[in-house]
Amino acid sequence: MKKFWTFLIILTIPALAFSQGNIGISAQGGMTLPIGDFGDLVKPGYGGTGFLFFELSPGIEITATSGKFMWDLDSEEFDVTLSSIPLLLGVRYYLGEGGYAPYAALEGGLHFLKTEGPGMVSETEEFGFGIGGGLLFRVTGNFFIDLGVKYNSISDSEANDYSSDFLSFILGLRIAFK
Repeated sequence: MKKFWTFLIILTIPALAFSQGNIGISAQGGMTLPIGDFGDLVKPGYGGTGFLFFELSPGIEITATSGKFMWDLDSEEFDVTLSSIPLLLGVRYYLGEGGYAPYAALEGGLHFLKTEGPGMVSETEEFGFGIGGGLLFRVTGNFFIDLGVKYNSISDSEANDYSSDFLSFILGLRIAFK
């Protein structure tokens, strides 16, 4: 984990220092809807993320995202909670400018997964990706509201044909600094 953060800092600091475009932060929260086999295993959940962004060129941003998602096992017999802490790098492409801007997003990276129940704790690290889109609404010059949906997939390295797939519906606040 320390190696990942060191790598991220080494990449991010020069990019932000020499960036000619906007830089900023965003905080998002919302609900998740498990789909496929994962939907048979857990109930709908919730989560939140925050990300840093910087503009490479007009309409294209690089993002670094982290947060936490949580689900409860869909069972009356067992009290088990599943959680994911994603550390993702991504890109956003904006399809317009002005008062609102639709966008497409792609992210990939690590998910730190934890399963907790009575007398049991299991932790793993898995690769995951997300693809989605949304609308960015300008409230004032540098303050925005972000409304989006994303398809997320977390691979399971132990089960070759299984992944935890879910949709995340988010509402966020975003501030651009430059």
